[in-house]
Amino acid sequence: MTGTVQTKDWFMDGHGHVVARIDRSKYPLEDHLKFYDGRDWHDAGTFPATADNGSGLVGLTEDGKAFVRFARDVQSMEILTTESLSAAGAEATLFSNPQYDVAAALTDDWTGHVIGAAYADDKMEYVYFDPQLEALQRGLERAFANLSVHAVSSDLARDRVIVAVDGPQQPPTYYYLDRTTHQAAELDSSNPGLTLADLGEMKPYPYKARDGLDIHAYLTLPPGSAGKGLPLVVMPHGGPDDRDMLTFDWQAQYFANRGYAVFQPNFRGSSGYGHKFTEAGLQQWGLKMQDDITDGVKKLIADGAVDPKRICIVGGSYGGYAALAGATFTPDLYACAVSFAGVSDLPILLRSDIDEAGKDSKTASFWSSRIGSLDNDSEVLRATSPARHADQVKCPILLMHGEGDTTVRIKQSELEYDALKSAGKDVQFIRFPGEDHYFTFADTRIRFLSEVEKFLAAHIGAGNKLASRAN
Repeated sequence: MTGTVQTKDWFMDGHGHVVARIDRSKYPLEDHLKFYDGRDWHDAGTFPATADNGSGLVGLTEDGKAFVRFARDVQSMEILTTESLSAAGAEATLFSNPQYDVAAALTDDWTGHVIGAAYADDKMEYVYFDPQLEALQRGLERAFANLSVHAVSSDLARDRVIVAVDGPQQPPTYYYLDRTTHQAAELDSSNPGLTLADLGEMKPYPYKARDGLDIHAYLTLPPGSAGKGLPLVVMPHGGPDDRDMLTFDWQAQYFANRGYAVFQPNFRGSSGYGHKFTEAGLQQWGLKMQDDITDGVKKLIADGAVDPKRICIVGGSYGGYAALAGATFTPDLYACAVSFAGVSDLPILLRSDIDEAGKDSKTASFWSSRIGSLDNDSEVLRATSPARHADQVKCPILLMHGEGDTTVRIKQSELEYDALKSAGKDVQFIRFPGEDHYFTFADTRIRFLSEVEKFLAAHIGAGNKLASRAN
């Protein structure tokens, strides 16, 4: 059995047999889904392979008789659908949620078949198609109320299960559950040294953007805080196709422990809220996406939750861009800014990504849809590139970047640093030799936290008595 030079993916039936493959053509850019009936290949559909499209194939149903793939319903929500393996036909919905995209298909450890779905509300939610597994999930949720919980591994009979539990004040913790004896034992925690007293309360903070769009956000308060007049760390997520939720966030909890409120907005373009919400953020870097962050900060000020003179914006990757954009385009709002692995020049970023992936690639299609076209939007791209407007910055800026970052090249921070220095601004730049985009090494993360802590203390200092607890 062979594929072609266009074959980009294979799918198995859980018993060592190939059942499907995806071939990708460039002209036009399409995914061609094919299934194998044991004798020959058959076409099962052709899908545009441009941004936000593609076959979406994730595997087989538990009985092995149908494909499972991501699709989009009439409300533009990501859903799971099925289509018979025996012949191409009409799709049937396997799982959907009217408010949230399906975030992942849940698969069986032993066969790889799709047995459930996960989606993100304020926390991750898990649904199983098998009644016994669904009963297990609901039982786990009763045992670990208000936390995100699910089985991550099991034996073949599903009598013995490894369970993961997570929440804003519950670092990821794993339990061994013996369903025959109904006994559970804690195995390990990602942060065993932390106690409830070390961690801040994280709660939803919904608001409306200036154009009326509903924005979901989260606010973490310092332990024991009354939530008034606090210094604030604004922490926009990366991606930008990502989102924050009620989960343990090591960065947010570190800053909260030091006495800062932490604000995490899911601005337009964040994932999980349907394609219409994604579309609202297309080509809005530094524009409406940034306005959403600004509007949330201004609401916190109006509510009296934060001190308007002690606000710092801190982010990585796209969040790093948002931090630089905040300091550059709303210079009176922030007392300082931190960008790690961040973007500073949009035309240069786009040109680099397109040159590496090829102008006819899905990568090029994706980033052009998110940021803009080099051919048609060059003026807007230049206008929303912080490195090209360093003269507007008023606050101190801390830049950090891994020298081994292949997702956002360190050139982006170098451009920002050079521009700020040339404009006579207060800027620091810390390079991490050998580090990647995600600050993977423990030593890097420890230094990152300590450097940001010093920077925050110097510019919006919390004077928090709890800081000694985690030292």
